[in-house]
Amino acid sequence: MTEAPVRDQPRPTAAPRRPLPTLPLAGALAAAVAVAVVVLRLGGGVNLVPVPGLPVADPVVAWMLPMAKLACDLFAAGTIGCFVAAAFFVRDDEGRIGPQAYRWLRAGALFAVGWVAAALIVLPASLSDLFARPLDAVTFQGLWSFVSDTENGLAYAMTAGIALLAAIVGARTFSTTGAAFAAVLALAAVLPPVFTGHSASAGSHQIAVDSMVLHVLGAVLWVGGLIALLLARRDKADVAARYSRLALFCFAAVALSGVINAATRIDNAGHLFDTAYGRELLFKAVALAALGAFGLWHRTRTLPRLADGRPGPFRRLASVEVLVMGGTFGLAVALGRTPPPPSTDEETLARSLLGFDMPAPASAKTLLLDWYPEVLICTIAALAITAYVLGVRRLRKRGDTWPITRTLLWIAGWGLAVFVTSSGMGRYSMVLFSVHMVQHMSMNMLVPILLMLSAPITLALRALKPVKDGRGPREWLVLILHSKAVRFVSNPLIALALYVASLYMMYFTGIFGWAMASHAGHLLMLAHFLAVGSLFFWLLIGPDPAPREVPYPARILMLFVAVAFHAIFGLTIMQSTDLLAADWYTAIARPWGDTPLEDQRAGGGIAWAFGEAPSLVVLIALLIQWSKSEDREGRRLDRAAKRAEETGRPEEDPHEVYNAYLAELAEQDRKAGLRE
Repeated sequence: MTEAPVRDQPRPTAAPRRPLPTLPLAGALAAAVAVAVVVLRLGGGVNLVPVPGLPVADPVVAWMLPMAKLACDLFAAGTIGCFVAAAFFVRDDEGRIGPQAYRWLRAGALFAVGWVAAALIVLPASLSDLFARPLDAVTFQGLWSFVSDTENGLAYAMTAGIALLAAIVGARTFSTTGAAFAAVLALAAVLPPVFTGHSASAGSHQIAVDSMVLHVLGAVLWVGGLIALLLARRDKADVAARYSRLALFCFAAVALSGVINAATRIDNAGHLFDTAYGRELLFKAVALAALGAFGLWHRTRTLPRLADGRPGPFRRLASVEVLVMGGTFGLAVALGRTPPPPSTDEETLARSLLGFDMPAPASAKTLLLDWYPEVLICTIAALAITAYVLGVRRLRKRGDTWPITRTLLWIAGWGLAVFVTSSGMGRYSMVLFSVHMVQHMSMNMLVPILLMLSAPITLALRALKPVKDGRGPREWLVLILHSKAVRFVSNPLIALALYVASLYMMYFTGIFGWAMASHAGHLLMLAHFLAVGSLFFWLLIGPDPAPREVPYPARILMLFVAVAFHAIFGLTIMQSTDLLAADWYTAIARPWGDTPLEDQRAGGGIAWAFGEAPSLVVLIALLIQWSKSEDREGRRLDRAAKRAEETGRPEEDPHEVYNAYLAELAEQDRKAGLRE
């Protein structure tokens, strides 16, 4: 038999070559740098033209600073995207990460190291730029003063420190929980500079900063998620489906927050066209619209093909998408260096400190109608109410019932939180200690009572569907409820100490003055009031399951102790001759009403009297719950006794067991000679 010609023999099929995921990322980096350079040059963000009487900036530093900030933004997106993907985009093996999550964690750790390096470069570059001195003139002592004495220096130092911690956690963890912790750290690291940029100096800086927080978080999650998706090697269809849901929310957050933030800088529509800042905003809006179109095309065209095993269209469109995202990041950095249009409002000391003009003397009308939205709290409230209503709707579709009173309590709780922080009360709480104390007591008592009585944990556990493989929202909630941290803070003594002691620490250690002067501190103060109040009243009257079951007598004792310490706190402030946050109230120089010390004493009276009505409501609720608990226990014992009688097993009758226990104790007493 003759041998077949060589050309007719089948050749081995070569494995298809996968495009390197680093190529789109390198293109995105190049686009970011190119757009930043062009826009900085044309928009005046880097201006090296000497101005008579002013020092000339070092040309090297003038370009180094925005490029270092751009590197911070890009590395932050890569870090957050990889860590979030490792924690939430793939299935785990009983809490252990798989190969794909492992690669994401290691990539995220490398991104985080680059983030730390870039943030450390920003510090001396910012100091050099601030004083228009060469970089080699920066000394260690000057750099230390810059970090310790200025908000901008401290912000980037905090970013570097937290990002370094995230890198260590990401590099060393092998669990899904560790990946989630690294993601939380990375998200926290991106926030400090937000409170010191253009937004912090805008006229309505509360609105500007809050909207920028949402803008930045949405952007890094959106871009970072796409970076992680491009780096994925396995289960790309599943990962893309999960990322698509996240990207939709991120797009909405970035778009809405961007509009709100732009409104705080542009008070004349003409500035959008006749100023460099306005034109850059328009270019950014066009880029955002293009990215939204990419997302729509993904959801309708490329994702179905990816699920069918045809990744080509998705990969090509995603490569273009990340290129546009990189250019948008470069545009955002240039926008941050471009001077915004001058405001038409007169700049006063009160406006620079408060973010708004000194309000008129307080009245019922101004407290109710003079609104100044706290954007973050309004957003959280809207999301919380929406999630709760959707959970109730899911239960009803399944045929289950849920008390309408709990839904109304939840809506009322978040509505009250919005009212005391965003109505005239929010505005006047910055200039009147008495109004601040009403806000404090509402966020610390009234809002938590309403929220905890609405049983949100029970609703979530019933409405959320269990996930068979990996962890879904329900599994994460159960994990958090059974975590060591929650078990620790839910200890009655710890919860009581946090609720009471933090009250004194807030006002008598100088923390209150910092919280009033810093928007970040103010937000943390409000969050703290709500968190410790929710924890305390969860243990007291919450129908939700808690890690520790607190007996009702102990709950009543906890309530009385808290009421007593609140009364002492109020009386202490009423009798004090020292002004709290004296620097703040002196600086704003309120020209009307009582003196700051007289107003502070009125606030102490509010703190002393305010807790009585809510505490009485809580006490009544506790007594009712205790009575119902006793009734349920009695019915349970009766059912057990009846079941023991029907089965002919009297030893299982709880009444007989208890009688036998008493007889045994009496017998022990007789043997000890204590009874005849």
